[in-house]
Amino acid sequence: MNRYQKSPVSRLRPFWILCVAILVLAIIGGYLSATWQGFNPQMVRVEGNAVVSTAEILRHAAIKRDRNIWLQNPNTIARRIETIPFIDRAWVHRLPPATIIITVRERTPYAIVRSSDKEALVDHDLRVLSIDASELKLPVIVLKKSLFVRPGIFLKNAQVMSLRKDDDALASGHIDIQQLAFDSYGQLVVKLPSGIRILLGDDTDIQKKIPLITPILTQLARGKPFSILDLRSASTPVVVYK
Repeated sequence: MNRYQKSPVSRLRPFWILCVAILVLAIIGGYLSATWQGFNPQMVRVEGNAVVSTAEILRHAAIKRDRNIWLQNPNTIARRIETIPFIDRAWVHRLPPATIIITVRERTPYAIVRSSDKEALVDHDLRVLSIDASELKLPVIVLKKSLFVRPGIFLKNAQVMSLRKDDDALASGHIDIQQLAFDSYGQLVVKLPSGIRILLGDDTDIQKKIPLITPILTQLARGKPFSILDLRSASTPVVVYK
């Protein structure tokens, strides 16, 4: 080897020094950024909430005002906010140098689930939003047995889920329901806002019976007042007059 020719190691040494210098500067820069108080949250803005108060959202977010925004995990903050029963989704964004923006999507009340000794306001996912729903005008799903309810949990009761499915089917047929329940024989009984009760029997064939409801009700409305429409047998409807 020519004594004036540099070895490969010698030729790479300046680049190593440069890389080490860049790494050291990056570490120093990262440390200064992490400890600089200018990145501590000075403003936290909440958007999208109408039911849940901003104060409650901030309380669950638990953002540390004396800690750098880059050291606070936005996904962890969002998950804490989503423990609020009325919150469906939360998104947290950091806006340098010292702002955090929280955007939420709230859940929409769907029905009241009423058991023998409990009452709960739920959304369509059957998440319990509240245990106080006495003043809301929503469909009531009635259960015979006691049901454990607590704000924030999802009801997994098979009967509740079956009645929700029936209500969805009736809603698709533009039938407004005040109350749904299974009788002691497991037959579906619905009550309309007018007070009329409709006996629908086995709900496995509910799709065949729904198209009959509105025409029959329209025809009967012009005659003698009635209280019950029995559609347990779709081929032979029975009317019980007052």
